[in-house]
Amino acid sequence: MLSHFDKKNKKINFVSLCLHRGKFKMKQFENNQIRMVIEDGILYATYKAGLKMTIDDAKNIVNERLKILEGKSLPVLIIDSGVVSMDKSARDFLSSDEGILGLKAAAIIENSLFSKMLINFFLRLTNPKIQVKAFSSQDEALNWLKSL
Repeated sequence: MLSHFDKKNKKINFVSLCLHRGKFKMKQFENNQIRMVIEDGILYATYKAGLKMTIDDAKNIVNERLKILEGKSLPVLIIDSGVVSMDKSARDFLSSDEGILGLKAAAIIENSLFSKMLINFFLRLTNPKIQVKAFSSQDEALNWLKSL
């Protein structure tokens, strides 16, 4: 859980964070499955290690994503920190019209060659309605998202 201290040095715990300091504005959400942060017009979504994603998890993640996007549509950089599994209904939901709400494009960072091959295989099967590409480098992924 994130913490913040107000002017009276009182600790405030929160899930959604909005900081306004000049031009700086950051929104984020974190739970035991994912951490999402909006920075420089890109949504960074880091899946937590050990996640076994079900359809309920996928729906919850999309719901929280829509809350922090506040009606905007942004590209997303997805960082896999060790997702163990994702059931078929979760994959189908995340590639559906409802599952991609608020997303312009998606870059997926995957360090494992095997996982990258699996991602590319599932992308061909599901035929997503937004541009999605797997990368092994965050810099390459960000450059691709910014080029769209």
